[in-house]
Amino acid sequence: MVLIRSCRRLAPVSLGLVVLATVICQSRAFQQASTVNGTKPATVEDFKGGDESREADQRATDLLYAMVVSPGDWVADVGAGNGYYSMRLSHIVGAEGKVFAEDISDRVIDRLHQRVQAFDLRNVEIVRGEVDNPKLPADSLAAVLIVDSYHHFTQYQPMLEQLLHELRPGGRLVIADYSLPVHRTQSRADQLKIHEIDPELVRAEVARAGFQVVKCEDPFVKDVKTGRIGLVDFWLMVAVRPK
Repeated sequence: MVLIRSCRRLAPVSLGLVVLATVICQSRAFQQASTVNGTKPATVEDFKGGDESREADQRATDLLYAMVVSPGDWVADVGAGNGYYSMRLSHIVGAEGKVFAEDISDRVIDRLHQRVQAFDLRNVEIVRGEVDNPKLPADSLAAVLIVDSYHHFTQYQPMLEQLLHELRPGGRLVIADYSLPVHRTQSRADQLKIHEIDPELVRAEVARAGFQVVKCEDPFVKDVKTGRIGLVDFWLMVAVRPK
């Protein structure tokens, strides 16, 4: 009888443990699902939530206008990130054109695939580049866009030289990145630590690779609020491959 009583007293405790375990598992599953949806958007709604600030923070439409792209053109979004500009370019070049969305990160490549699938971007080709070579077709591109990615280039000179020969003669290279004038006296390495780069440094590097710089708007957008570096200016540079 004692044994029976002991078992009966334990039964509610065991049931409670099962319920607790179930709640914990459900909580973890919810957290994992939230993390996946937060860091790897998979639906149109997920992506649109992250796209909302682009127009105000980066003047996205004006930035794309600087590329002078037409329907049927082949273009590239280098360091494409989550693919926002690749998507915009997809609509501009149309079914007869092509967009190469390039990046080197496995995580980013996965996200690009999700963007392409979510928006059915049939004219976007995802390219896995290398740190010194974006692996784009030679003499074929009307324009190349690099937004908030140039400061990440560790092998910037080989990259620029490759891009020069992947653009067709007269093709445009459009670079936009972040910098505050007060930080421009710092070394290049120190600027990169805070995710900034002086446009004058970029101008010299671009020219050294063989491009002709035709335009630099600094700032292109002033006092952009970013989570990683606070208020900072956003600049825009346009260069061309000489004909």
